[in-house]
Amino acid sequence: MKTFSIENEYLKVVFLDYGAILHQLWFKDENGIPTNLIMGLDQPQDYLTDVWARGAVVGRFAGRLENPIQLEENTIEIEHENGVLLHSGSSGWHKKKWTALAQENNHSMAFEYHCPDGSSGLSGSVHARVSYRLDGCSLGIEYHAVPSATTHINLTNHAYFNLNPSNTIGSQQLRIDADHFLELKESRVPTGTMLAVENSTFDFREEKAIGSIKLDDYFVVNQNIKEIASLYSPETGIVMKTITDQPGVVIFTPPHFEAICFETQKFSNSPNISTFPSTLVKANEEYTHQTRFEFSLKNEA
Repeated sequence: MKTFSIENEYLKVVFLDYGAILHQLWFKDENGIPTNLIMGLDQPQDYLTDVWARGAVVGRFAGRLENPIQLEENTIEIEHENGVLLHSGSSGWHKKKWTALAQENNHSMAFEYHCPDGSSGLSGSVHARVSYRLDGCSLGIEYHAVPSATTHINLTNHAYFNLNPSNTIGSQQLRIDADHFLELKESRVPTGTMLAVENSTFDFREEKAIGSIKLDDYFVVNQNIKEIASLYSPETGIVMKTITDQPGVVIFTPPHFEAICFETQKFSNSPNISTFPSTLVKANEEYTHQTRFEFSLKNEA
């Protein structure tokens, strides 16, 4: 397992070729102290036994799929546990060694992975590439994937953030530009129904403290809204904004450590719900996805 880094005047980011993991992200707080905002693991080898996909690229299908799935006119049996495939199961890209591509400069890094035909029960091999790029105070992530046969693709990054790593996330202020979230079954697979956030615990349209709420929910982005979420730590003064071209985001606060994920992606279980945005990618066509995390200080905004 190898480590790689990119940096500029504002940010330093460390990656691993295992899972194309976003291992560390350093940004100075309001007191000028460099702070690692990623809740990763201390040693690279620890990721080999990690069950939380920390910092990794998740594919070929992020989120949950209910077995069986629809693939054009066919019904396909997929790998599953109790009827559900989570983050592509044993074939998940977060558990694979990626190939680091030659760095053109010190502010960008790219990895590629070749996913074999039939992984997770899905058809076609997939050639995937993820590129990380620094631009001022932002980290951009760009995904490309081309399948050899028609299949479903849905990619994301599973980095866990804490803008004040020495403390809990409860006091951090969260805003989500979403009027709706997806209704979930007990298995946490979407039913196909969108529910209004109004008068619910999921209403983060106005910035408020996360508090004790635990989230593992898909928020549907408001039309034409690209800055889908922001997070602010009053203790460090750091603000993080999430910008994406995806239709929504899974916001996840894990039960066993203090952090929050912004998993930009298409809808879970979309192959089985015709009203959801399609995740179908035809043979030799290209899947693309762009997400950017922007960092700033509140007193400089």
